[in-house]
Amino acid sequence: MAKNILVVHASPRTGGNSSRLADEFIRGAEEAGNAVTRVDVGHASIGGCKACEYCFAHEGQCVQQDDMQRFYPLLRAADVLVYATPMYYYNYPAQLRAFQDRMFCGIAKPFNIPQTALLLCFEDKIRERCEPLLASYRVCCEYCKQESLGEVVVNNVYEKGAIEGNPGLQEAYELGRSIS
Repeated sequence: MAKNILVVHASPRTGGNSSRLADEFIRGAEEAGNAVTRVDVGHASIGGCKACEYCFAHEGQCVQQDDMQRFYPLLRAADVLVYATPMYYYNYPAQLRAFQDRMFCGIAKPFNIPQTALLLCFEDKIRERCEPLLASYRVCCEYCKQESLGEVVVNNVYEKGAIEGNPGLQEAYELGRSIS
């Protein structure tokens, strides 16, 4: 049965390495018959969560009226949530953190997204330097009771296009293709 997949791309750099990972994942997922929607939060205007708990009194609606309002219906419709992101300062970029923080309203009215995946790339030559980010991803999966379908991690890429020819692109494609 086809799944509704939401790919959240987090880089503010257009056409960069994490974008290429997302492209290959999407190609595979669509070839497998899934419906895929991509959002680029790296260019969105999203304020951080204010912890005001307005959402608890208003059926999961957020008090802030910004670009996140476009994304809530997509989150509510998603079967699979995929983060395609670079690593900045050994963590998620601020743009993705704001998106994730604003998913707090999903506690008041759950999004019920059963599966997730991570597509990650970064400049550091030492792959293990991404372990804190991976730990954060895994803890969130556990807390949200989401099955992780996989993690594609590509290090030692920075310049735009540096990922071309990297086996991580094939891994991203295969991960997308495996979802059905």
